[in-house]
Amino acid sequence: MSELTGKKDKLKKYRYIPFIIITVLIPLAKYRIRVYHNEEIKKVLLRTQWYDDYYCLIKVLLLYLAVFLMLVAYTFRKNEDKKFPAILYFLIPYNICLLLSVCFSDYKITALFGIVDMYEGGLTQLCYCCILLFSYYLISDPEDMIAIIKMALAASVAVTVPGVLEFSGVLPLEQPNTLSSTIGNSNYVGTYGAVLLPVAVAVVLIEANSVKQVTYFLFFFGSAFFLLSGSASRAGYLAVFATILFFFAVLRRAAEIRAKWMLAFVLYGLCIFLSMNLYKNGLLWEEIKSMNPFKSEQGQDRLIFKDIKLQGASAAIETNRWFLRIENTGDGFKMYNESGGEIPVQKDENTLKFLDEPYTDITGYVDETTELSWLMLEIEGKDIEFVLIDGKMKVVGYNGQITDIFPVESFGFKGKESFASGRGYIWSRAIPLLKKAAVIGYGPDTFTFIFPQNDIVGKLNYGAIWAIIGKPHNWYLQVALGSGIVSLLCLISIFAWYIIKTLGNIVKALKKGEKSANGDLMTWEIKRELILTTGILVSVMAYLISGLFNDSMVAVSPLFWMLLGFGISLTQRGKDAHPEK
Repeated sequence: MSELTGKKDKLKKYRYIPFIIITVLIPLAKYRIRVYHNEEIKKVLLRTQWYDDYYCLIKVLLLYLAVFLMLVAYTFRKNEDKKFPAILYFLIPYNICLLLSVCFSDYKITALFGIVDMYEGGLTQLCYCCILLFSYYLISDPEDMIAIIKMALAASVAVTVPGVLEFSGVLPLEQPNTLSSTIGNSNYVGTYGAVLLPVAVAVVLIEANSVKQVTYFLFFFGSAFFLLSGSASRAGYLAVFATILFFFAVLRRAAEIRAKWMLAFVLYGLCIFLSMNLYKNGLLWEEIKSMNPFKSEQGQDRLIFKDIKLQGASAAIETNRWFLRIENTGDGFKMYNESGGEIPVQKDENTLKFLDEPYTDITGYVDETTELSWLMLEIEGKDIEFVLIDGKMKVVGYNGQITDIFPVESFGFKGKESFASGRGYIWSRAIPLLKKAAVIGYGPDTFTFIFPQNDIVGKLNYGAIWAIIGKPHNWYLQVALGSGIVSLLCLISIFAWYIIKTLGNIVKALKKGEKSANGDLMTWEIKRELILTTGILVSVMAYLISGLFNDSMVAVSPLFWMLLGFGISLTQRGKDAHPEK
């Protein structure tokens, strides 16, 4: 009997291994792996043969390993008494749509494994579903959940170390005035911090040992808040602002938190933020003030390209300030205004300087010594290249491809393309693609291929023609385009059910506690579980809110799906503890 008990204890310890990978190794992993382009990515990245991946590939390989170990653990230790929640049957149509989208995609390699520097393909999405299910089935005891969450928070302390070095300038920054640490991208650092912050608060409050409680407060809460603040991610900020009042309101009633703890969280957070803001000369506060996504980052009087047309040997550019027609009939490039008058241009070797207003901000560069006649116009930091081939004017698109200009379908955000740091432009071009993604999508992680990359006018207003738009910057669009609108509705149904059911359980628990004058019905054990339930719920909600502006990323998403599995498990416990009358 003792031998059997020993084996069970050993198996219980082994169950933690995949969760250690998810909570510790995946966020911390950084390793250079040279990836040679497959036949699909070669169509996009024409000028390189490989890509040095430091963050995503090693993390997705660890993800595969974690899911495999979860499967092994599940086969040896399945909780037979645990009922399968009916809502999770929505995973069946979701995965059917996912698999069909992979099978019928025009980009099967990418749809299965994901694109370089993302790896959010069908296999990764399937792994996320497995994490959800195995987290639900393998971990039932709230104490085990707390232990695993503590591992995630301890990892966040380790993630903070290179983050501090980046923020202080000791390590170079990949993006100015932000930090990416081992996560790989400042936006996802913000999501990571936003997801961990609520569970960090919960872990502090449910700890009975005073020394440990203060330690968790200083390091777990402090690290999560530092990463969130230093990321300068508006999506992360929004996720916290949208959930924090609800979180503390529930905790105040559920755990009768003393005012000193509420004050401690606020003051410590302010101390971290103000110190970081002071070090960056007010930059973080400016980021907070600029959180209005409708505010133009480039000013109201910026140059806006309205249309560019090619006809024969001429091209016409129309902006909100001027009209310019370019013509080359064999004797060089000539410029004309809207009324047909020729615009005087001073030529100095291969450089053209426009002499008349309102064209003086334009600089031209020509090369007419080759078989092709080439002209590049530099207009307020934006470059556009024209080439005359066989008497026909063409434009140079992304990847240096010579192309015509084709109309691009758009939806909404007209005049608001700069919404949320240019997301308005991306969404306006991505939404029309949904018409062909009702039941099955184009394939997970194939956004780079289906986005109209040769949208010349749109990209000039967005940033640059050569920029490759590789992600929709919206998780819900990412799912809908990848595996279909039906699959997105399936996931939303699961999320909505979990949030509504958990809120219902919280309300019932609070009412039950209020009915007891002496507090006997709200024991410390019940309070601990209620605090944990609320912390996980708010973490899940924070991820879902940040998903409005960020994509799924292998550095953070496994943590979300694990917490969702824990949350559903706690919700089922709460349902049993507070049955409907």
